Amino acid sequence: MFASLWRRMTRGVERNVRSERYRSMLPDDLETKVMAIESSDRYHAKQGRSTARVRFESGSGTLSVYLKRHYTLGWRDRVSTWLDPSEWRSPAGIERANLDRARALGIDVPDWVAAGERIVPGEPATSYLMIAELVGFEPLHEAIPKLEAELDAARFERVKRALAAEVAAISARLHAANFYHKDLYLCHFFLDMSTFDNKHPRISLIDLHRLERSSRPSRRGVAKDLGQLLFSTRGVAGIGDRDRLRFWSRYRKASGLRRPRGIARVVVWKAARYEAHNRKAERGTKT
Repeated sequence: MFASLWRRMTRGVERNVRSERYRSMLPDDLETKVMAIESSDRYHAKQGRSTARVRFESGSGTLSVYLKRHYTLGWRDRVSTWLDPSEWRSPAGIERANLDRARALGIDVPDWVAAGERIVPGEPATSYLMIAELVGFEPLHEAIPKLEAELDAARFERVKRALAAEVAAISARLHAANFYHKDLYLCHFFLDMSTFDNKHPRISLIDLHRLERSSRPSRRGVAKDLGQLLFSTRGVAGIGDRDRLRFWSRYRKASGLRRPRGIARVVVWKAARYEAHNRKAERGTKT
């Protein structure tokens, strides 16, 4: 039950949720101190947000999470939240909902542990999201070179075929439901290293903060996602054109893509643009 409109407009909206699965492993006063937690472990900050790994010790064991905190929110979303608080509009709230949406599609994603937002007049809008660490997983851009160094050639090829099929299945499942990741880089596919040799290795998709659903199929959305993915495979040891073609063949069949040659040309063009932009950015940092 929400407070009255007058109370929301004058005192704002503040709410917090916890996953029942992890509730007992979190401190009782988490909500009062979460925005002040200090951690330099894998800390990264930019553009009004930060991410860090945090560990909680309890009688139930150790819980390792990635804590994402946001410190800005546009005025339109602030006012919309006060007028209609039934929907979370903070970045943390949106990503939590996106994790649930992707899981409902049958896509393996990390568990969200806790989330909250505070949108009060006259104060910076803040929100946070805790995501359970994928223990025993590694991002594919790091896992594949490692597997190449450890496995014999025939076994490595077999593993890559399975990985390409799984990444294609995840991508096609998103797009079939008109969802577009918008950050579909190889580093956002995490492999459970205990399953890499399986026919169907377990791969989890992360960073769904930009995930969006279109009212109808979007060839532009497909091209952007696949262009990002293609670009992100460049320079990764162990990945060659044969692997890229394997992915495309699997994706094309899984998605039932019409006019695949046309979309393939746009994907390649998109990847080239990302690569050119990346080279330009690298030159800028060196000068």
